[in-house]
This record gives sequence, C-alpha cells and structure tokens, in this order.
Amino acid sequence: MEEHENGANASEEEQLIGPGPAPRARPKRPLQFEQAYLDALPSANMYEKSYMHRDVVTHVAVSPAEFFITGSADGHLKFWKKRPVGIEFAKHFRSHLGPIEGLAVSIDGLLCCTISNDRSVKIYDVVNFDMMVMIRLPYTPGAIEWVYKQGDVKAKLAISDRNSSFVHIYDARAGTNDPIISKEIHMGPIKVMKYNSICDSVLSADAKGIIEYWSPDTLQFPEDEVNFKLKSDTNLFEIAKCKTSVSGIEVSPDGKQFCITSPDRRIRVFWFRTGKLRRVYDESLEVAQDLQRSDAPLYRLEAIDFGRRMAVEKEIEKTESAPLPNAVFDESSNFLIYATLLGIKVRHTYTSLLLMQPTRGSSIPSCVLHLLQFTIQNLTDVNDMNFMLNKHAIEKVKTDKTDKPYQDVKILNVTVPKS
Repeated sequence: MEEHENGANASEEEQLIGPGPAPRARPKRPLQFEQAYLDALPSANMYEKSYMHRDVVTHVAVSPAEFFITGSADGHLKFWKKRPVGIEFAKHFRSHLGPIEGLAVSIDGLLCCTISNDRSVKIYDVVNFDMMVMIRLPYTPGAIEWVYKQGDVKAKLAISDRNSSFVHIYDARAGTNDPIISKEIHMGPIKVMKYNSICDSVLSADAKGIIEYWSPDTLQFPEDEVNFKLKSDTNLFEIAKCKTSVSGIEVSPDGKQFCITSPDRRIRVFWFRTGKLRRVYDESLEVAQDLQRSDAPLYRLEAIDFGRRMAVEKEIEKTESAPLPNAVFDESSNFLIYATLLGIKVRHTYTSLLLMQPTRGSSIPSCVLHLLQFTIQNLTDVNDMNFMLNKHAIEKVKTDKTDKPYQDVKILNVTVPKS
C-alpha cells in the first residue's frame, strides 16, 4: 500500500517536471501626448462636402504648400487651395487627352507632375498653379516619383518604363528630354515607387512583388542608409511569398517605417532600416464577414447596409481600372489611417489598437485617402486645420465657363472637432 502511495506521489511529481508558465508580457508604455495626436485627426462621422470632377477621380495628391491636386479619368487636373474655412478651387488643366495614369508631388510641395499613355510628362508649379515644363519620352511611363530633398539644386524626377525594367532620372529644371542617369533595377517593369526624404532613398516594387532599395543619385543599393546587406535577412520577400503584388507604398514622415497595401487587402507595416515586418492588418472581405457575424457591436452594421457595401466592394474588385485602397501615416508617424468596407480606421502602430471606430453613416466604399495636416497662423490666433481627402465619382455637375462648380454643394454634416 505504501509502495502504491509512493508511486502515485512520484508520478505526481513527474508531471510537474518541465518549464514553468511563460512570464506575463509587460504592458507597453502608453504613447506620450497620444490624445493630442488623436485630436489633430478628422473625427466627423460623415464627409462634409463633395467637390466635383466631370469624370471619375483617379488620383489625389497633397502638397505641403497648402494645396491639393486631383486628377480624373478624362485627363483633367484640378488645383485646390486650403482656406481657413473650407477649400477653394484654384485652377483647371486639360493635362492629357487620355486618362491620368500617374500623379506625384515633390517633398517641398512646389512641383507636381502627371503622366499618361501619350508618352509625355507635364510638370506644374504648384504655388503659381501653372504648367512649366513638358517632357517627351521615347517610352510609355509606368510609375513616377520626385526624388530630391528640399533645397537641392536639381529637381530630380524618377520615371519607370512600363515595358522594361529601366528607371530614368530627369532634372525637371534642365529643360531637356534627356535623362541624367538610367539603369535596370528590377527584373521586370517597376509598378510603384516611393521616396524617403529622411534617408534619401527610394523604395520600388515590380509586378511580382519584389521590393528594392536604391539611391536616387547612383541608382545603387544605399548601404549607408540601411542596416542590412542581404534581403534574405529581411522580410521584404513577404509580398512575393504571399503571391500578391504591391498596389501602394507610403513612407512615414519620420522615415522610420513604411506601409504596403496589396490586392489581397492586407496592410503590411515594415521598419525601413531593417526591412523587418512590424504589423499586418487583414482587411479582407472574409474578415469583414466574420466580424459582421460576431457579437462585437463595434463592427456590426445593419444587414441591408452591410450587404450594399459588400456588393459595391465586389464590383470594384471586378474593375481593373479602379484604384485600390491605400494607407497613410499621420504627421506624428504613430497612427495609420486606411479605408475599409466598414469605414475609415485609425490604427496605433505601436500597440496595434483600433483607436477610432469605423464610420457608420457614410456609404462611400473603400477609397484612396490623403491626409492634409497643417497650421494656419492668423494675427490673433492659431487654428489647427485637418482634412481627409478621398476619391469617388460625382456626375452631372453644373460648372461655369472656367469649369468652376456652382455653389450648389449640399452640406451633409458639419462636425469639426474643437482643438
């Protein structure tokens, strides 16, 4: 009997042998001044005003010079000026006979350019909203990006060839059609390019999802700006491993991270210097359906509203020319903002928490966003002005002879947070 009890006790002791429970994860330190950063973001439940193009808006760009530019499928380009109250139409151009296929604004906000399949590049002076240069190309452009820092003598413009792996660097102020330097960087045509002015480096991606770093001066790998030598030490092959592609790249204002959006509706956040994957946010339609079936009231919509949004998203997926949703960082580089089927979301990149719930009143589908944050200084006070810009088609608009819309815009909701 004693042997049996001793054996039982021994077996109990043997079950306790092994590693102990994992230590509890230390809570992350909260971000300092987090609420101040959130107060600087738009928080209205619905969009306030709609501004018009004659055709579907395909491109939107924001200039630090307090302008934003919109381009449409009929080749028209419009400049808009931010005012203390609302925005004002500034200038309209017929930039190309065909659709605008690329729009880029320089880091200093002074220059803007557009490309189309007519093998031409139109360069504009943003502050004076006037066209200054037109470059004729011997090839069809694929992607375009300004690759110079504020104060540089040469206004360098990178243009990729849609039918080859070459990228060409031009000086927009030189008045010539000849590039400064050209080189093959990818194995195939470059689809997306994005300039990091802090590190003076360019991120590019081809149709297969391969990501490359290169210097705009030498078109070589920028060894001094990154902490790796081989891409096998990074997570830059993540896009290719998932058998998807890159639809957009955005670099944070501090230059420390960048995010990639893909047709699989996943948003991937990387560290720039190490190339390591930091966050992955899955915003696929399947995830939205699972959230709709769940008991979480934050994500649930009315069945009719959810069905209508799902039908619109599926219709957009069938349209090849429809622009895919993107993601943007706020001015503090701590928050990521992107559009989903459920509305516009704001994510904390440090804790990955959803800090602003999706908009319920707006029925605009997933769209391309740009955030315009700046401060207007008056003689008496200082007001923070923040606006979210998105793309959607508005048809049958009355305009005057200068193509300026009449003042018949319906104000749907005016909810401006007080700072």
